[in-house]
Amino acid sequence: MRYAYFAQARRLVIEVHGSVTVYDTLDHQIGGFSQQQSVGGTLSFSSQYGLIDVASLPVISRDGMAVPAAAPLPSSFQHNNPPDAGSPDIFAAIERLAGLHTKGLLTDAEYSSKKAELLARL
Repeated sequence: MRYAYFAQARRLVIEVHGSVTVYDTLDHQIGGFSQQQSVGGTLSFSSQYGLIDVASLPVISRDGMAVPAAAPLPSSFQHNNPPDAGSPDIFAAIERLAGLHTKGLLTDAEYSSKKAELLARL
């Protein structure tokens, strides 16, 4: 596994077994990386929001091919509430969810549903 972080472009590029994926780092200010060495190991990084799983970042492209943007959230998840001072707590909750998902304690559907619900609060 190899990776490169481009702070000004807000991009993270990761190569695994010859396959290259480009991620949007959003507003994260990445300060360091860590890699879990288990089967299907994960890569995470530290930012001003704490420890973040790379899998939670939007994918821009895979092997040079653009990845379509995610579909908008269903209206049942959308709220017109402005961001509040608790936003960092939402990111912490998403991190905890990602940890539970990684450990196999949440299904893909449970994780995606709860993550979308939390993101809708921003």
